[in-house]
Amino acid sequence: MTSVIHIDPPNARDLGMGAAVLSAGGGSFPYLELLALLEQLSQAPPVKLVAADCVSDTARIALVAMMGAPLPMFERFADPQHFARPVRVLARHLKSEFDYVMGYEIGSMNALIPVMVAAELGLPLIDADTLGRSFPEIQMSALSIEGVDMTPLAVSDIRANDIVLDHAANGAWVERLLRPLATACGSILAMAGSHTGAQIKTCAHHGTYSRAMRIGKAIREAQTAHQDPVDALLRHERGHIVLRGKIVDIERRADDGFVRGRALIRPEGGGDPGVVHFQNEYSLVEHNGRHVAMVPDLIALLGSERGEPLGTEALRYGQYVSVLRLPPMPRHLTPKALAVLGPRSFGYDFDYMTQDMETRS
Repeated sequence: MTSVIHIDPPNARDLGMGAAVLSAGGGSFPYLELLALLEQLSQAPPVKLVAADCVSDTARIALVAMMGAPLPMFERFADPQHFARPVRVLARHLKSEFDYVMGYEIGSMNALIPVMVAAELGLPLIDADTLGRSFPEIQMSALSIEGVDMTPLAVSDIRANDIVLDHAANGAWVERLLRPLATACGSILAMAGSHTGAQIKTCAHHGTYSRAMRIGKAIREAQTAHQDPVDALLRHERGHIVLRGKIVDIERRADDGFVRGRALIRPEGGGDPGVVHFQNEYSLVEHNGRHVAMVPDLIALLGSERGEPLGTEALRYGQYVSVLRLPPMPRHLTPKALAVLGPRSFGYDFDYMTQDMETRS
């Protein structure tokens, strides 16, 4: 990969599709956010995407994301000025400008929002994130897992309320303090943090934007050629189908700033339904009395009609879907990471099992 590429409209479309897969269900294909980004890019130069290794250790990097639940974002267009506002608030608080923008997570809308912010501020975007996919809570970031101070942080809602969290004991406290605030703000909160190039080189998952664009391109090319997008995805990413069939029941509720629930899927060959559980993202798949996929596995549901990734809020009775398990990154399987990313952190009473499948290198 070259050290600098550009996110232009075609790459943005690939990014949106790939980010929907990496969202693990925490957002479907980010259609509204992509429309907003394409409109923005039609009036601005392409965004430079820079490899993390090319960034100086002392560079100041603004990390951005939307904190809340995906479902409320269906009610409004993503506003680049809204998501850039906490970056400006944090710059005033620190009395220092930023050199780069980076995303906290490479999933669905949270992959596109950093591109919007980079375009709005005229800054390069770093080809990395802190999760390697989507997870529902802040302390699941690699920064928190590695003990890096995640503060100061700035957050802004859509009503011109700005708050700076100057210090928190750890990432878990950042989550505990900001989650009720996100809920009070309608589950849509723009968030920005400040980190150095050295911290990003050490802790971030590198190359995740490039990966998302490769995945998205494979799916979109398969759709254009009337081929199976699931097969195209599995040719590019190690993984397998754990369940394929029809959704026969769906349960969904908003709870403490998350979308929680489960979907029952009757296999196409008959037999007992499988169950897919979720907390914003898909967390566990059960079938025939076995746990066939579980966090930190990357669980993705793709619709059988067009092969597009489906988020938890897009699941409907009668849909035919393929449930995929893609292996976690090795860094997700360290003892420190599993203590935060494993099944017990999602309320299950069992530990992670490797499913006899190699992890992504």
